[in-house]
Formats: sequence, C-alpha cells, structure tokens
Amino acid sequence: MSFHKVIDKRHHEVNAVIGNRAPSLYEMPDRLVAAMLANILGGPASNSLLNKELREKRGWVYGIECTYTQYADTGIMAITFGCDKPNLDQCMSAIETILARLRETPLTPTQLRAYRKQLLGQLAISSEAGEAQCLSMGKSMLSWGQILPPETVKAQLEAITPEDLQAMARRIFDPETLSSLIYL
Repeated sequence: MSFHKVIDKRHHEVNAVIGNRAPSLYEMPDRLVAAMLANILGGPASNSLLNKELREKRGWVYGIECTYTQYADTGIMAITFGCDKPNLDQCMSAIETILARLRETPLTPTQLRAYRKQLLGQLAISSEAGEAQCLSMGKSMLSWGQILPPETVKAQLEAITPEDLQAMARRIFDPETLSSLIYL
C-alpha cells in the first residue's frame, strides 16, 4: 500500500524519501537487476542519473542517492535527497521524468556496457577493503551457504539486459505503488 506524507518540521531544508518494495535477498536474478538499477540511478559515482541531473547539472540538491536494501522476505529501494524548499517541486518532477524514461525506454547496449563496467569496477575496488570483504563473505555464507566467486558474479551481471532493467524499473517505480515521505 503506497502513501504520500508531507510533514512540516519548519526546517530550511527539505529531506525527502521516495521508494517502494524491491526484490528480497533470495530473489535471483532479480536482486542483481535491482542492485544494478539502484547503482545506475543514484550509486556512488557522480555520473549516476539522479546525481548528474539534479546536482551536477541543475544544482537543486545538496545530495541525492538511490539505495537498495535486501531482507530475507522483501527489499526496499529508496531515493533520498535534500534540497531547499523552492526546489522541491522541480526535484520531484525531474525524478519522475528520469523514472519514467527508465520505465518506458530500455538503455542502449552502449549505456548498459558503461554502467556494467562501472559497477564491476566498484565491486573490484570494494573487494580490496578487507573488512567489507569479510562482511560480504559472511553474509553470503549465512544467506546461501556459499561464497560466489567473482567470475560468477561478473557473469550474472553480464547476463542482465536492457529489458531486464526496464522491467525492474516498471516493477519498483510504478507511480501507483511508489510512496513518499517529505520533511519540510
């Protein structure tokens, strides 16, 4: 059940969350598609779609990201951002435009290759962080009883198609099921 709630906290800055349910930890291959979609939309790189449009190009937000959290029985994908009050409507409109484009038009093969390469690079860099790597391996052992080799993960990511990402965008970012919470 979706909701849209605006709470006046009398702040100078707006803090907003837009989100929906997403694949659970055990929904394969959907969880990898959702992870890639979240990375494309608002991952840590400055060329993520939301960051590029709302922060770099327009200067409307202080920060914007898209996170995907997986649980045993469900998942959550959320877009969070902070902006000045006069920019809220423009931000919401721009986000909806980006989400609509992802729902309606598949990425080109060239775009997908670039995003996939970026995600694989981020995974390679994160694998060098010992503590993060140990936590990831522990989570894999607890969840699936095995640790997937990097080659397997790479092959699974390379199997994702533009149509897979479009279908996931339709599933998660359906305007009828999206929820929002805005603190003014």
